[in-house]
Amino acid sequence: MRKLIEFQILDINADYYGLDFYELMTNAGGQVAKYISENIEQTIPVKFICGHGNNGGDGFVAARILKNEGFNVEVYYVKEPKTDTSKRAFDTFKGDIRKIKKIPDVVEDSVIMVDCLLGSGVIGQPRSPYKEIIDELNQFENIISVDVPSGFGTPISVKPSQTITFHEKKIGMNQDNCGEIIVVDVGFSSEIDELTGPGELLLFPKFDSKKHKGQNGKVAVIGGGKYSGAAALAAIGAYRSGVDLVHVFVPEVSYEQVSSFAPELIVHKLEGNIITKSVLDSIEGDEFDSIVIGPGMGKSNKSIEAVQGIINNFENVVLDADAIDMYNFRQSNVLLTPHSGELIRLNVQNDRSSLMEFAKSNNVSLLLKGEKDFITNGTYFKINTTGHPRMAVGGTGDLLSGLCGGLIAKGLSSFEAGRLAAYVIGKAGELCYEEYGAGFLPTDLGICISKVLGKS
Repeated sequence: MRKLIEFQILDINADYYGLDFYELMTNAGGQVAKYISENIEQTIPVKFICGHGNNGGDGFVAARILKNEGFNVEVYYVKEPKTDTSKRAFDTFKGDIRKIKKIPDVVEDSVIMVDCLLGSGVIGQPRSPYKEIIDELNQFENIISVDVPSGFGTPISVKPSQTITFHEKKIGMNQDNCGEIIVVDVGFSSEIDELTGPGELLLFPKFDSKKHKGQNGKVAVIGGGKYSGAAALAAIGAYRSGVDLVHVFVPEVSYEQVSSFAPELIVHKLEGNIITKSVLDSIEGDEFDSIVIGPGMGKSNKSIEAVQGIINNFENVVLDADAIDMYNFRQSNVLLTPHSGELIRLNVQNDRSSLMEFAKSNNVSLLLKGEKDFITNGTYFKINTTGHPRMAVGGTGDLLSGLCGGLIAKGLSSFEAGRLAAYVIGKAGELCYEEYGAGFLPTDLGICISKVLGKS
């Protein structure tokens, strides 16, 4: 089961990769017609109540097929179709279609009402005239909803006897709010389903003007020591996600360099020249929304012990660079961001099944960086192909880990943050090459991250 937003993302990405949406609509309508044809007597009237979007288009297609098969079909619509595909489906129905403000009185007790008002792409509670029509529709006994009950997830929702849903069940679907749930395939390929695309930008949380400083996310970056710049770049990556506050915790040897890197960074000096478990005392009580640990840290055993301490005591953790190793993981929204060389430390092969098995058995998400990025939480697998060869420059991975930490701090799961960050930083690399040329630096890349997210 997936969140509703995942199906909105899939629609955008399918369109981006050139999938024929009218073909998908034809498949969807065909599946609805098939179910009705196989389960309803032709003598029973079937009345389609259609909205102005693609959900209505599915209804027009299904109605056309059933009419051609000899069913007693009536079609009603609330507003003029607004999408190209729904307009096309509307035009191909050769029969009487009536625009309505209310559902006509129906005498037959056995009539089948087909709810095609609002699909999974609709956000928020239904407004007039849909609100009133949903109330009227719920007076009928036999209702089939298409994809999701109109108003699904809100107090104003159709209460169907059956729901024919597409591709996969949506989170929250159950017998009480959907009736019998029938899942059908409408033609989304696994390849399209797995590729990241512009749809991922829907995951980026919208800014809330009512929030104050710190309420849009507070991140702790722990690193430096061996490579001071890495922690600073990770912090910049976190800021570019749109969080309000980024605190950087570095050993004494890195403090001067990191504290002078950018005035926005809030830098804390740790005793000694390596990260140790004492860092837990430094970050305790500050209520960080996420923690990024590892950039430039070095591979001291004491530092690895500190990482285990972070995993044991905090939620929402990103492990990058030198922090990537085998730990006793727990269910705490952890994301690891290795490249292929660091993957060796996890004893994981660079293939889909091995990556998914590791993530599932350890309750973590993985973002494997490469020419193609692989992101998995053990249940789902995503492939990201955005990017530019110049992104091999040192520091890009640090920006990525910080960006992941920022997105998690803003409320995303580790898997959501990993796939959105991979897509965004790749698009930022492409944009950066266009604007700055072949020698662009990680600091230039950070600016382009903001530009890409600004389009979401």
